[in-house]
Amino acid sequence: MKVMESREERTSEHSAEAFIEALIKEARQHQHRRYVAFAVIAILVIAAASTAVAMLTNHPAARKVAAGPTKPKVAGPPMGRAVSLKLAGPLAVGPNGALYVVDEQGHEVLVRLTNGQFRVVAGDGKDGFSGDGGPATKAALSNVSDITFAPDGDLYMADGGRVRALNTAGIITTIAGNGRSGIVANGTPALSAPLASPLYITLSPNGRLYISDGSQLLRLTATGKLATIRAVVTSGLLKGPLDRNLSQIAVDAHGDIDVSGFNGWSIWQVDPNGVATEVGTVAEARRSSGNTSILERGPDGAVYGEDGSNILRIEGKRLVTSYTFTTVKGQYFWLTYFAFAPNGAIYADEVPGDMGFEAHQQLVTVAGGYVTLLWQEKNRVAA
Repeated sequence: MKVMESREERTSEHSAEAFIEALIKEARQHQHRRYVAFAVIAILVIAAASTAVAMLTNHPAARKVAAGPTKPKVAGPPMGRAVSLKLAGPLAVGPNGALYVVDEQGHEVLVRLTNGQFRVVAGDGKDGFSGDGGPATKAALSNVSDITFAPDGDLYMADGGRVRALNTAGIITTIAGNGRSGIVANGTPALSAPLASPLYITLSPNGRLYISDGSQLLRLTATGKLATIRAVVTSGLLKGPLDRNLSQIAVDAHGDIDVSGFNGWSIWQVDPNGVATEVGTVAEARRSSGNTSILERGPDGAVYGEDGSNILRIEGKRLVTSYTFTTVKGQYFWLTYFAFAPNGAIYADEVPGDMGFEAHQQLVTVAGGYVTLLWQEKNRVAA
């Protein structure tokens, strides 16, 4: 009996152990299936997330943001020492919106900061010609009669019988003119060209440089040569070549060249075919010192001129008064230079007061019908 009981107990123990092992095996199988399920779910989640990220990254809007701005803001040339403006001359507005002014007495080109301070960007204060290939603030300038900016931020200066360029690194070079006066033959290398002084320059919307030297209209080619522009008047009293007493120059958005001249104080428009048409006459009595009209291309692509107290827009083949100014001291009778800011504001260099005989000169900005004084010369003695 005892032996039989012992065998039954062993059999029962083996059965219990087998049962327990079966349970453990089944539990392990369930756990393994759970792990597999969790792994599959994790893989699916990761794959879905990767697909979503790829779709977002390849979306045009996402690519645009990732690439950043396509047209970075252009900076002007570096600034040098702070100085006082002595006599304001030609004006230009840089791609960064800052006002640049030629100091005709100081033989320098200055930039006006928002705090009202003027700093030198070109010229060492001496009258002459030197410094090519080096810092513009150490170069000698002669008679800067015009300045204008290229789309890439380079500043072009008509300096005596040369055109000089100041790049955004602050280096000055001569790009046209040999310093002597003469007639330029078509195709002459720009650096060998005898350009008369004073020069007037402008850049077309596509960045081409145009030059007026009093008797010729010229364009700088991509190969570094000067192409002569033959402009012919086909109607009116002054039929024939437009090659005398030429002055200020501007190119509108359509590629037409506008030039002012002393013949009747007129503004002429030259189309791409070389046909010159008189678009209006500026009254001599209303121009400062008997000069011809200053011409500037506005933010709208049209060319504007002035007659001493108004700014006139060239519309088709006629002049239309667009701005008539008054200051705190009276009418603008003797406007000398002006320039447009990118936002449409106007910078002006003028002599204010009754009939323009006040003993000082000033720089102002005009926006929204309001005039703001930027600088005023207070020590000038009246003539």
